[in-house]
Amino acid sequence: MFRIRLIRWGGLAAILAGILRVIASFTPTAASVGLQIFYFAIDVLLLLGVIGVYAFQKQETGRWGFFGFLLALIGAGLLIGHDVVSAVAFLYPVAAFLFAVGISVLAIRSWAANTLPRWTSALLITSTIVGILGFVVKGFDILFVISGVIFGIGFIGAGLTVWLQPVR
Repeated sequence: MFRIRLIRWGGLAAILAGILRVIASFTPTAASVGLQIFYFAIDVLLLLGVIGVYAFQKQETGRWGFFGFLLALIGAGLLIGHDVVSAVAFLYPVAAFLFAVGISVLAIRSWAANTLPRWTSALLITSTIVGILGFVVKGFDILFVISGVIFGIGFIGAGLTVWLQPVR
């Protein structure tokens, strides 16, 4: 019973993280204490959300699902570390990359196992590709906004599935 509640709350965390991530896509990038707290809240919810999404489907996603989960977990932990100690400037790109690749690997395994709706997996994978393009191709900063919105919607969908579907 405790495990089921934990997974459900992880689904709710994913929903909230997705909503806040969409909002964050349109926030100013100027550093402020309020904005730092906002990003910290998102990153904690991402961490809890990825735990719930993985726990919901861990049997079906196998070793590669666990590998993706582990990368996403490390990435989320580093994002939280960056929020707390923002002096380490290089940490954010590494953390974001680890999280994005990890969530994409988990989404690919979710697609193959048919545990989440395919559109959620497709959005999570697409957000990683668009985000990487935004980082690599200079002058296409709008791709970061688009990537954040796509990711947020995909994570909301994954969270809703975890929150509403029976836990196996």
